[in-house]
Amino acid sequence: MPSVKLAAIVKSNAYGHGFLEISKLALEGKADVLGVNSLDEAILLRKNFPTQPILIMGEIFQKSNYYKILSDENFWIVVSRLDDIAYLASLKPRPKIHLKVDTGMSRLGHSGKAMEEIIQSIAKYGYPLDGVMTHFASTEDFTEHSYSMKQLQLFQHFSQFLESYGYTQLMRHAASSASTMLFEQAHLDMVRIGISLYGLWPSLETRLSLSMLGKNFSLKPVLTWKTKIVHTQNVPSGTYVGYGSTFKTVYPSKIGVIPVGYHEGLNRRLSNQGYVVILNERAPIIGRVCMNMSMVDITHIKEAQIGTDVILIGKMGEEEISADLIAGLTNTINYDVVTSIQKDIPRIIVD
Repeated sequence: MPSVKLAAIVKSNAYGHGFLEISKLALEGKADVLGVNSLDEAILLRKNFPTQPILIMGEIFQKSNYYKILSDENFWIVVSRLDDIAYLASLKPRPKIHLKVDTGMSRLGHSGKAMEEIIQSIAKYGYPLDGVMTHFASTEDFTEHSYSMKQLQLFQHFSQFLESYGYTQLMRHAASSASTMLFEQAHLDMVRIGISLYGLWPSLETRLSLSMLGKNFSLKPVLTWKTKIVHTQNVPSGTYVGYGSTFKTVYPSKIGVIPVGYHEGLNRRLSNQGYVVILNERAPIIGRVCMNMSMVDITHIKEAQIGTDVILIGKMGEEEISADLIAGLTNTINYDVVTSIQKDIPRIIVD
């Protein structure tokens, strides 16, 4: 709906895609708000986007020396506790204050009677509020969504409770990527789009749930992670490769070395089971992934040489290595795969 605002979530280096690069693209794409986790992230954004509304969702009050930085009316700060609300309310100019309600995540915010008492105290002292929010705990994990619906009902209860104390103009937001796609009733006043902003699915269950509802969504990953071969050597059959001698060649082999290891974000669990794509061909990762290097078998790729491009995530020809594929091989999720890419690796925007 046109009245629903869009918060583009760019925390954690834009889920590994490049913090400032993605923020600029999101704003060019008419995002209303940029969402971050920390005050450090918000400060960096503020230096580059002087007046842009920034939603700060993580805990920030352990850094008391940053309090003066919070006097920014375009900071939207998520708050769980009464004393933090009191402090923010005293600032001039003051930031926007968004109250976090725990409806079943058991992370930030409060629930039940404790939440009602906090709301009563906010009203008693006349503290200002600009928004109220919650976060769904398990929408991505199931195709049956009764728990999410229970959370939404609880959120509506607390929203109405706030209204009963005169807080009638609050911005309400609850939905992240999966719940935005699945539950139109959860859109409220703003949606917070994270993983799907980057063309990645929150989960297989989300795709199945959408299919069951007859909803058609198409997502295309925006990230390609590539490197180059930096060294090659020919070795005879029976040669051990890498730390621990965990791989042994069974035929005369040509080995390519790439300057990427687990420090750069290539999961060590890909040792002897992952692969890369070189010149439209799969090249198995052989031996253990090292801290800053990995070895691949390029025996069958005759034209591969020093300087040849190597795809770590992305598509080349008919071959593709997706974040989901890597997640399956390493027993994790695609969020973990992309956010693990070392932040100092250059991110280049291409058309």
